[in-house]
Amino acid sequence: MAMDAPVRVPARVDPWVVGAVVVALVAVTAILVPLLLDPRVAALARIGIGVMWLGAVGLTLGMSLPVGYRLEGRGLAVRAGLLTLRFAYPDIVRADRVISPLAGPAWSLVRVRLGLDGGGWIDVAPRDREGFLRELAARAPHLRSVPRGLADAERARA
Repeated sequence: MAMDAPVRVPARVDPWVVGAVVVALVAVTAILVPLLLDPRVAALARIGIGVMWLGAVGLTLGMSLPVGYRLEGRGLAVRAGLLTLRFAYPDIVRADRVISPLAGPAWSLVRVRLGLDGGGWIDVAPRDREGFLRELAARAPHLRSVPRGLADAERARA
């Protein structure tokens, strides 16, 4: 396959992470529904509570479904709900295997942390972590194999 041909990389999804999000949304709903139905709560307050609940659910779903990654001709595209972020291959200076609970476009704690030129980073959770690293190395020849993943020896920070 030509290196310029995009490769879709499905996200890893851990059922317990999905379950935790669902439980959190159900818990918030269980707390708010009685307030919405209580006639003693002022109408304006009920409207505010309803709008906040819809916003929380909408934001959670809108920023997290779908999640996926594409290795494209010039860089990596990270899709997280309504957002798509793009990172040029030369801007990626590290790709480390990590287990991380930090927020990111991922439904798993088993991730690849991409270190970016300038000091930033983003965690992604490809279903096939090793395959993702192999494909990234093929498309970003400045990255060399290191014990934790890949790194640009000249620019990567420890």
